[in-house]
Amino acid sequence: MTSLLPTIPRYFFCFVEPTLLILTFATTSIFPSYYVFTQSKHAPRHRLLPTEQILTFQLGNLFLLIAVIELYVFSSTTDTKAVRALITALWWGDLGHLGVTTWCMGAAALRNPRFWSLVNRGNIAIPTLSFTMRSLYLVGVF
Repeated sequence: MTSLLPTIPRYFFCFVEPTLLILTFATTSIFPSYYVFTQSKHAPRHRLLPTEQILTFQLGNLFLLIAVIELYVFSSTTDTKAVRALITALWWGDLGHLGVTTWCMGAAALRNPRFWSLVNRGNIAIPTLSFTMRSLYLVGVF
């Protein structure tokens, strides 16, 4: 199927995005405390509670799962309806991710990107890029 996608979305959906998702999986798996505490500059540092560790590892697992699903679907199907359905589902996921992230960060923090952590930047920039690429694909720009 990857050969049926136009060049730019094929490159993004089959290489860039899975790579970013796998890197995020690695970050949450190797440095869970870093990932948790850099979500908000107001989070007091402490040894992660078992619940925080579980949630962080489960989130990392979801990042890996999305990467694997994308790789499998885009490399195995010739059904454009299945590809469009996957891209649409991930579009909704991007929208939810951005909504929750911006809501939890708050308006004041959003207006000051120079104070964002690397994790904040990733939680805004990567889903925004993915959402934009999916939107452009779904409206037929490519």
